[in-house]
Amino acid sequence: MAESKAGEQGKKTYRAMAYYRLSRETGAGHESDSIANQRKLILEYVKRHPEIELEGEACDDGYTGTNYDRPGFCSVLEAAREKRIDCVIVKDLSRLGREYIETGKYLEMIFPSLGVRFIAINDDVDSERGSAGDELLIPIKNIMNESYCRELSKKLRSQFRVQRANGEFLGAFARYGYKKSKEDKHRLEIDEGAAGVVRAVFSMKLEGYSQSAIAAWLNERGIPSPAAYKKSNALRYQSGFQRRETPLWSAVTVERILKDPVYIGTLVQGRRGTPNYKIKTVVERDPAQWVSVPNNHPAIVDPLLFAVVQELLARDTRRPPEEKRVLPLAGVLFCADCGSSMLRRSVKRGGKTFHYYVCSGHKAGRGCSSHSFAQDRLEAVVLHAVQGQLDLVSETEMLAEKLGVQDFNEMRALWMDRQLEQKEREIEKDREFRMGLYEALQDALIDREEYAAMRQKYGARIERAEAEKRRLQEERQALLSASSAGGFLEQYLKFRGLRELSREAVATLINKVYVYEGKRVRVEFNYRDELELLRRTIRAGEAG
Repeated sequence: MAESKAGEQGKKTYRAMAYYRLSRETGAGHESDSIANQRKLILEYVKRHPEIELEGEACDDGYTGTNYDRPGFCSVLEAAREKRIDCVIVKDLSRLGREYIETGKYLEMIFPSLGVRFIAINDDVDSERGSAGDELLIPIKNIMNESYCRELSKKLRSQFRVQRANGEFLGAFARYGYKKSKEDKHRLEIDEGAAGVVRAVFSMKLEGYSQSAIAAWLNERGIPSPAAYKKSNALRYQSGFQRRETPLWSAVTVERILKDPVYIGTLVQGRRGTPNYKIKTVVERDPAQWVSVPNNHPAIVDPLLFAVVQELLARDTRRPPEEKRVLPLAGVLFCADCGSSMLRRSVKRGGKTFHYYVCSGHKAGRGCSSHSFAQDRLEAVVLHAVQGQLDLVSETEMLAEKLGVQDFNEMRALWMDRQLEQKEREIEKDREFRMGLYEALQDALIDREEYAAMRQKYGARIERAEAEKRRLQEERQALLSASSAGGFLEQYLKFRGLRELSREAVATLINKVYVYEGKRVRVEFNYRDELELLRRTIRAGEAG
């Protein structure tokens, strides 16, 4: 292309590029009316100035003005450096940018060094009439543009906080297993295609599979990973962790699913963000700044099952080399005397391999005895205890059906209300009696020694009753916040008729198994407090 030359009347002819920008707050993804208006204004300006020839245009639709890392603007700089243009035209200074220092650097240093004439039509800025930064008005406008960005950033952050607190989903992509509602993009609904895979992941973890084994199982069956699933659904999803064209499942991906509370209906947002509107590097925020909204959307996984899996992830459940899955009692066996975990050991005798458990404290030389227990015998003892607990739960269910109990929460709340009323009456009665002691002393019905002893006795009774009242109130509050009082019964009853100890049954029903010296075992079951409270409630219902 020819260099700039003098026009017919001796004026220099400028080869210009028009630059348009629209911020993402206004909207991106299409050429909006605002871009069209900017183009119309610049074309009319060029018509009135014959010394300017429009060589091209660049557009950044949906880009913020707080930084200059924009594809359209970069193409303008490239054209200027290659001497294909020597003039840049914008609608106003805010289209160039809204960052005071950087905008000033382009006006004062970069454009002049490249020999570029800069024109901002609505702000009446033209560097041909002098240095663009010499006019007092330009720095003031740049400061005002930056102030606008700062205030807009504050408003947007405040708006996002309110939306997160209201349970509105603000992410670009829904979590695997969910999709954005067509009626409301801020609401999540279950994507059954992926939700079935999520349920399978949790089920396999309960059955004793490691995260790596689950990932391998999914890859063997050609099940798309979350990243591949998003791509297959034509979502513009990119991740810095991808290393292959078709991303596969990994142990990290599986563990991320297993730990994510979104699958029990809890929406957690605001985990990451930028420090301010000028710094674009995303950082991890302090957990205290996260916004968590429980029961926000339909759950894919039962909350009780989710809690069991979190407990499993926190425990040491290593898989023996010869086994494909974790053993049934892995991570739940403990020495009753020193509290150390029990270790599985093997010994060969007569061509056969025998497995047994011993106290890790004994193996480490911490002074505890071995507590040695054969694996098959120990599993048989635990199975018997589980069967007994299942019988107890079945009996509880039958009693509840006999009484016509449909809502366990409602029944327990009514029973607690009666207990609280009774405690109130006891406290009021004892307070009245204690107040009457002084009158009895004044009337010489009792002496001072009897007065002091009886006052102390009834004061202690009132304190105990008030403590019991507080306990009942806390218990009732916990009941009201519980998602399902009868949910733990379902967890038990799905194992009714159990004949062989499985990893899933142990993980769901057992918290810890304590092994004593002398082959004695104590099994600590999950939901034991809930079961006891439910049985007390039912007994109270039978009595009343």
